[in-house]
Amino acid sequence: MKIIKTLAIFAVFALAILSCTKNLNGDKKKAENTPIVLKANTTSPSMSKETQDSEVLSLTWNTTTNMETGARVNYSILMDNKGGNFETAYEIDLGTNATSHNFTGLELNTILEEQFGYNVGDNADIDICIYATIMSEEVDDVISNVITISLSCFQPKVTVLYMIGSATTAGWTLEDAIPMDPIEGEEGGFTWSGEMFQGELKFLVSTKDWIPCYGRGNDEGTTLYYRDHLWEDSEGNIVTDESLPHIDTPDNKFEIPEQANYKIVLNIEQLTITITKTGGPKYFSMYFIGSAVDKTVKMFRSSYAFLAGVSTKAGSAHFSVSEDNTGDFYYAASADQSLDETAVSQTSGYDWNFTKNALYHIYLFAKEGKEKAYFVEFTPYETLYLIGSATSVGWELKDALPMTKASDYVQTWTGNLKEGELKFSCDKNLDWFGAWYLASASNKAPEGVEEPVIFIDKASAAVGAMGIRELDQKWLISEAGSYSITLDQNKETVIIKKN
Repeated sequence: MKIIKTLAIFAVFALAILSCTKNLNGDKKKAENTPIVLKANTTSPSMSKETQDSEVLSLTWNTTTNMETGARVNYSILMDNKGGNFETAYEIDLGTNATSHNFTGLELNTILEEQFGYNVGDNADIDICIYATIMSEEVDDVISNVITISLSCFQPKVTVLYMIGSATTAGWTLEDAIPMDPIEGEEGGFTWSGEMFQGELKFLVSTKDWIPCYGRGNDEGTTLYYRDHLWEDSEGNIVTDESLPHIDTPDNKFEIPEQANYKIVLNIEQLTITITKTGGPKYFSMYFIGSAVDKTVKMFRSSYAFLAGVSTKAGSAHFSVSEDNTGDFYYAASADQSLDETAVSQTSGYDWNFTKNALYHIYLFAKEGKEKAYFVEFTPYETLYLIGSATSVGWELKDALPMTKASDYVQTWTGNLKEGELKFSCDKNLDWFGAWYLASASNKAPEGVEEPVIFIDKASAAVGAMGIRELDQKWLISEAGSYSITLDQNKETVIIKKN
């Protein structure tokens, strides 16, 4: 599809629509080509969200000829505002041999909005004709009669709905809004299940604009409120210019009271909603606390699993759900329990005991009835490797780019990266279930300063028991260029800095 800038030939519409050919070498073919006669099944198609998926306009026409030149004949539908003479017509290219075309209500509505700038509620008269382009200098193009159709621009029914707000992983970033799943067989029905944070929530129909949207309708949070404009005047008239006197239309959000797993079921036709807290992880934060560590260690969470790298000294420690060592805890199941044992208790009060300075990778699996803890002493890897679409080797793990050992724990690398994904292999295990350093979040943009990395040995018994072997969070390089990288296996940090 394209926009035709100038069609001088349509100046003759005021007189007649006749096919013609160029009069070359005095021949008599000028009036011999076949006229195109356009017909429509209606000039007032039904335009509403009830008919948006139905074919509401059918166009048919006859073919013309190439006047025995052997040239290809290409057919297009031209559309313009009534009386516009097709000077800036919207063209739909149909190719060769086309003799019909059908439009759904939604297709016509989209053309009104995107090609002619009409808004919901506007009425429009649109001229339509068929234009046959004959790929020969010997024969003129052929145009049909003009048919005028009357259309009304409507608000389509919503087929995609998104969640946004501080209660979601998208936050208030419009383009990151989270899509919901349509409920099969229920018009206007959508659902979503997953983890949410304490915060606010509302629903959008697009990731390109804040309106239309759906917010909280009543205080109980069981109804939806449809908002299709931002401002209005004191009499309720829509205001589109923010500089004019106006008041904001209601923008009430749903409140999620605590971080947990939820199921949302709503219907935008009936304006109803239920938000139900469901099963899932009991805890969403975990810390390792005690005299065996210099400072409280915040652990990384993946579903029910918590993991962290910890430098220990002689002393004792346990797990707490809060940084200030209040609330619920996980302890060793018995006094003087070996670090090789995995049993835990939330009530025993026994800490795990550490006798030396060492680096451990610790894991806590906090699924009720299956709780376990693992302490795995760590030996730094001699060589780490870069892999990913941001590197020159792509995802060929056997060719992963080696880093340079700067000290027992620190590795460095300098070179060019492309736009794409990046992570670090510790062992180039070709089944991909080896040891890795991963980003602290999916599609993590490098900060250019020291930031945490997540170590995971997918071949370990601990990782297998906790069901997190599929954890695969990568950095996303958004700008190609020269980079310097420093990864510290002791501090479990990385610096990915553009030079």
